[in-house]
Amino acid sequence: MTIELSLLGVVVGTLSGFFGIGGGTVSVPLLLYLGFGIKEAIGISIMQMVAGSLVAAWLHKKHKTYAISDIKYFGFGGIAGAAIGAILVKILNTIFLEWLFLGIVAFTLGRLAFSNPTPIGTEVVNRPLYITIGAGIGIFSGMLGVGGSILMTPILVSFLGFPLKKASAVGLFFVMFTSISAFVTMVSLGLVNLHAGFIMAFTSLIGIRLGIWLLHKTHITHYKQILVVFYIFIFSLTAYKLIAG
Repeated sequence: MTIELSLLGVVVGTLSGFFGIGGGTVSVPLLLYLGFGIKEAIGISIMQMVAGSLVAAWLHKKHKTYAISDIKYFGFGGIAGAAIGAILVKILNTIFLEWLFLGIVAFTLGRLAFSNPTPIGTEVVNRPLYITIGAGIGIFSGMLGVGGSILMTPILVSFLGFPLKKASAVGLFFVMFTSISAFVTMVSLGLVNLHAGFIMAFTSLIGIRLGIWLLHKTHITHYKQILVVFYIFIFSLTAYKLIAG
C-alpha cells in the first residue's frame, strides 16, 4: 500500500498545482478504489492538502500570481466553515456524503464549461463578500475533503470576474486555510489515518512544483479545455464508483 500511496501522492500533487485544486477531487475517489472508507479517505486527503497548499502558496508568491492583501479574507471565512464541515462528517450518513461529492463536481463542471477564461467585466473586490463565500465553501470542503477550490474557482470566474489562472491559484491558496482547520478538527475526532496521510502528503510535494510550472507554461484557452476534461473524468469516476457500489 505504501507504493500505491506514494504514486498517488505525486499524481495528486501535480494535478493540484496545475488545476489549483486541493487534491480531494482526485484522491478521495482513488482512495476509495484502494479500499479506504469514505471518511478515512477524506481524512487522508485533507492531510495531503495541508502540506500541498502550504508549498503551493509559497511557490505562487514567488511567481507573483496574486496579491495576498485581499484574498486572505476568503481564507478567514474558510477556517470557520471547514471546522463546521469536519464536524458534520462525524454526523452525516456516508451515502449522503458520496452523492453530495458527486453533485459538487457536476455543478463545477457546468459552471466551468460555460465560463469565459478571460474576464469581461471588472474583478470584484469586496472583503465581507470574500469572508461569506469562504465560510460557505469551507463547510463543503470540511465535509467532503475537497479543499474548496472545486467550488471556489468557478465562483471567482463566473461571478467575481477573476481570470481563470488567477482563480485556480487563489483556490489553492484558500485550501491552505480550510485544510488546516478541517485537519485539526478531524484529528481531534480520530478520523485521520496519520500514516497513510503522511505518505501522500510528503510525496505530493514533488508533484506540486511540477504542476505549478506547467500552469504557467500553458495557454489560457488550452488550460480551460484541459480543466473541463479533467472534471468530466472525475465526475465519471465518482459516478461509476457510487452506481457500481
